[in-house]
Formats: sequence, structure tokens, C-alpha cells
Amino acid sequence: MDRAIKRRRSAPVAKSLESQATRAVSQYHSDAVRFVQFFGHLNLKTIWQTVQAAGEQRLPGLASEMAYNAMLSLFPAILAVLTAIGLFRPLKVTFEALTGQLSEVTPTDALWLIQSFANAVSASSDRGLFSLSFGLALWTASAALTAAMAALDQIHRIPRAQMRPFWQARVVAVGLTIGAILLLLSALSLMFVSDIVVRNLAGHSGDFELDLLRLWRLLTFPLVLFIMSITFGFIYRYGPSRWNPGQPIMPGAVIAAILWASLSLLFRLYVRHFGNYNQVYGTVGAVIVLMLWLYLSSLVLLIGDQLNVTVGERMVQVKAAAQARQDRTIQT
Repeated sequence: MDRAIKRRRSAPVAKSLESQATRAVSQYHSDAVRFVQFFGHLNLKTIWQTVQAAGEQRLPGLASEMAYNAMLSLFPAILAVLTAIGLFRPLKVTFEALTGQLSEVTPTDALWLIQSFANAVSASSDRGLFSLSFGLALWTASAALTAAMAALDQIHRIPRAQMRPFWQARVVAVGLTIGAILLLLSALSLMFVSDIVVRNLAGHSGDFELDLLRLWRLLTFPLVLFIMSITFGFIYRYGPSRWNPGQPIMPGAVIAAILWASLSLLFRLYVRHFGNYNQVYGTVGAVIVLMLWLYLSSLVLLIGDQLNVTVGERMVQVKAAAQARQDRTIQT
């Protein structure tokens, strides 16, 4: 009797879980289909429309504003990262892993400037002062994302009446800053642990040691692209004041990550072989290189979301036209 009652009580729960699982699978399938369809609509026409929209929305100018705020926010952001845990020595390993991955694409002068500041902070004996300043550093670091959120609102053509008020936008920017920092640290910590595991396996693999290490080195760059894609997608999803369900996110994030890595690598090669900034500007050359790199990174971030909007609108138009043709066919 008791077993029968328990079965009757558990039946609705099981059915509810099954229904939720079915909806989740259906949603994932729908997202995967839209992801593939996005690249089916990505052609020269939509790329040109994206370029035109970038000019109309003043994305280069907005990227300059973002780069300026990012320049002012970068060192407080590093300070926030180094004080997030409060113990510099364990966190230094993760930060070194981050700079090690960035060294593959980031200009040397820009990376040197960042590392110098991080080393100066880590070497300081007054850690209590840095811990107390964590909130201020985080607030200052969020200025870059505040500018990015305003630019994303313009890309999505959100009316001013529907935009977030200043205080709400700043709170969201702080949340996005914390989320982006945690996301990057978690991903890089995972990569660091994976690197240790791979090296230990390689040490016990005998003749396959060099092959495993070479394979892991080849996989490192795609992992960096994956981390940047997730970070860009996170900003695209929660940055705008309003997000329409069904709006593409990850396709533009993936393309932006690839563009960011490619442009950073090309800019790194240019600075190394052709751009004699240190000879012309002296020690200010590193600051100029960092500013230019932040500008390119900001522009790529905005172009990725503009691509999402442009191709997304094209997908909606094609779907509406197909539905209209189907309705006319049914009526006839």
C-alpha cells in the first residue's frame, strides 16, 4: 500500500523531470540549428551590411572611448585580480598562466607594461591597503564595461527610455567585471591543472612524451580562443539593456575571438619588426602600443556583436519571407 502511494507521488515528479529534460534537449538542438544557420547567412552581402552598420553606429569612435576607459581601468582591474583572493603567491601562478597564454598574441611592450605593474603590486608589503582598495579598484575597472554596455545598446538600437539608469548600468558593469574575471581565472586555472596533468602523463609515456607535449601545445591556442569566445558571449548576453530571445550570441563571439587573436598576432608582428615605438617615443612607447592594442580589441568586440545583429535580422527576414510564401501556398 505504501509503495503504491509512493509510486503515485513520484510519478508526477518523474514526468516533470522528463518534460524539463525534453525541453532542454529541444532548446539545445534549436540553438545548434541556429548556430549553423547563422554561418549559412554569412556572406559578402551581410559582411558589407555589417561594415555599413559599423560606420552608421560610429563603432570606431565608440571603440576609442572603450579603449580610453579600458586604459584607465586596466591597472585597477589587475589590482582587483591580485586582491581577489588576498594571497598573492597562489594567485601569481594563475596570473603567470594568463600572461603566458597572452604572450602568444599580445604585443611584447603591452605585456611588459602589464607584468611590471603586477610584479610591483605583488612585491608590495602593504597588502592590507590593497585589500581595502579592492572595492574602489573594482568600481574603477568596471568603467571599461560601462562604455562597452553603452556601445552595445547603440548596436541593438535600444531606445533611450528602455536603457538602464546610470546606477543600474554601473552595478551591472561591476557584476560583468566580476563575472569576466572569475570566468577567465577559472578557465585559466583549469588549463594550468590540465597542463600539469598532461606533463605528468607525458613523463610516463616513454616514446610518446614529445608527441603528447607537441599535441598539447597545438591545443593550447584553440583553448584560448574558446575562453575568449565564452567571455565575449557573456558580455554580449548581459551587456545590452535589453536582449531579445533568439538573438544570436555565440556565432559573433566565436568570430570576434578569432578576429581578436588574428589582429593581435598581426599587430604583435608589426610592432616587433616595423613599429619602432620605443626608439621614437622612449618609455612612452609601451603605453602607445598598449593603447592601440586595446583599441583594436574593443573594435573587434563591437564588430562581433554588430555581426550578430546584422545576420540575426537577415535570418528573421528570410524566415518571415518563407512563412509568407508558405501561407500563400496554403491559401491557394
